[in-house]
Amino acid sequence: LSNKKSITTRRSSASFDDEGFIYFPSACANGKRCSIHVALHGCQQGKHAAGDVFATKAGYLEVAELNDIIMIFPQVRKSLMLPTNPMGCWDWWGYSEVYYATQKAPQMRGIKSMIDTVQTITKVFSETE
Repeated sequence: LSNKKSITTRRSSASFDDEGFIYFPSACANGKRCSIHVALHGCQQGKHAAGDVFATKAGYLEVAELNDIIMIFPQVRKSLMLPTNPMGCWDWWGYSEVYYATQKAPQMRGIKSMIDTVQTITKVFSETE
């Protein structure tokens, strides 16, 4: 599937990698309004540990293409500096801050920003068609 693209993020205390992946199914790339799904990789499955294997081999892209779903694959990277994230995990235990399990958490705010950006881009595409 060739519609996989890189997305750029700003790294912060949230351990975000500089880039993630996004997949636009062919119908969505041609202006159709589509749903969005975010898939979070497991520990040691980010692009620095496994390349794009999670994004391309976990089965999401085939389902997304068949159902007109835009896929966002944000990435976190391992860090031995604060905040310590030695396995490249999403923050499910509180390494980033006390609000890690809420909408205030840096990772959740970052993911929400990615969703908002994709919605803005796809709205522009659908309005021009």
